[in-house]
Amino acid sequence: MSDEFLRVARQEIQSEIDSLKDIFVVCTNDTQIYEKSADIEKHMHKIKGLAPMMEQEKIGEIARISDIILKHIASQGVLKGSHGTISHAVQKMSGIFDGQTSVDTDDFKKTVKDAYPQILGF
Repeated sequence: MSDEFLRVARQEIQSEIDSLKDIFVVCTNDTQIYEKSADIEKHMHKIKGLAPMMEQEKIGEIARISDIILKHIASQGVLKGSHGTISHAVQKMSGIFDGQTSVDTDDFKKTVKDAYPQILGF
């Protein structure tokens, strides 16, 4: 990848994460996640595609899992615990993107697997 592509992709991912953080300023419960699910999913979907191209596989994996959950919410309705799950995903992605090397994604995957096995097919 060219340095220019990586610079632009990094800016795009940062912009998407910032947009997600802005949504969570006003989105405080599972019903609001449902109401904003299409918007949130668009941001996650973009991150899901860009992150692996930048060798940010952990961010891409979190976005991929979140994208699946959000698509389910959009089609099926309010999902108990979804606010906490998606908020946690945004926090994890932000930490990783900011260079926090101690961010563990395995605990996120396990939590989601335990909470939503029927959605994710784990």
